[in-house]
Amino acid sequence: MPDLDYVVSTRNLSKRFDTRIATEKGWEKRTVAAVSDVSLDIAPGETLGLVGESGCGKTTLGRMLSLFYEPSDGSITLKGVDVGKLKPREIKPMRQQVQMIFQDPMSSLNPRHTIESILTEPMKIFSRDPASVRRKKAGDLLESVGLPANSLSKYPHEFSGGQRQRITIARALVLNPGFIVADEPVSALDVSVQSQILNLLQDIKQEFHLTYLFISHDLAVVHHLADRVAVMYLGRIVEIADRDALFTDARHPYTQSLLSSVPTIVPNKSKIGRVLQGDPPSPISPPAGCPFHPRCPHAVDACREKVPTLETVDAKYRHEAACHRKDEIKRLSGDST
Repeated sequence: MPDLDYVVSTRNLSKRFDTRIATEKGWEKRTVAAVSDVSLDIAPGETLGLVGESGCGKTTLGRMLSLFYEPSDGSITLKGVDVGKLKPREIKPMRQQVQMIFQDPMSSLNPRHTIESILTEPMKIFSRDPASVRRKKAGDLLESVGLPANSLSKYPHEFSGGQRQRITIARALVLNPGFIVADEPVSALDVSVQSQILNLLQDIKQEFHLTYLFISHDLAVVHHLADRVAVMYLGRIVEIADRDALFTDARHPYTQSLLSSVPTIVPNKSKIGRVLQGDPPSPISPPAGCPFHPRCPHAVDACREKVPTLETVDAKYRHEAACHRKDEIKRLSGDST
């Protein structure tokens, strides 16, 4: 059973989607495994970074934890409550406890609504506060994210990208959640604005006592913000550890490849030949065994036959890796990370 002290726990969480593909015989129905057998725990006040290539299932996992998607298999426990055992009317109050910050602030804000309408609409659904109280809270939240309260009468198009993202952060705080899923919240912003939003996320985490799942493909951003980091590949968590342990002692070859691909100002010749080559396999027809073995330079027969499970590498740093050769991967890679 998940520890009740965790804000979020998942066990063997999976999500599959039905799709159709064109073949020589016409359209055929296939199943895409977007997320497979994910088990993780997020403690109160923790920021768990989730990284991986585009299409690996990060956003799908985030949307399941935000209660947007129902899992195909497995369970989600939110503050000790198994969400899968709740009736539809019982899930509604749980939605107040988890909110999501989306990647593109412009597409996630209704262009026909004023900022006041955007921020007060959730309060109308979940509370009976009078309009004056709702407006006051909306103005206070705008000031908390660095915008003046008199902006309530404006529309989304009247703000810059960074300001719009501040508004979506304020909207996520409206219902006083304890857990926020931030899905690449700075990737659509200018570099000069990214640091402002990251610092804001850190500030409101302390002020509002929040717990984050921070989804990103930018390892530098994750290193700055996260306490722990989980690495995802083709729908599976392949490595998870405390931030510094993962960045200095990665035990999965995919994690090592991600770290090697980070650009540096000073050229590093030791990285030549170690940057990951090729594209991920199709999730419609994943390879047998370890999903990473077609691209792995250290694959052996066991990798092609059996899917590795997450096993402890170092309990002190909560370090786990799903690799048949995790105990020797540092030597095989020349201790390069």
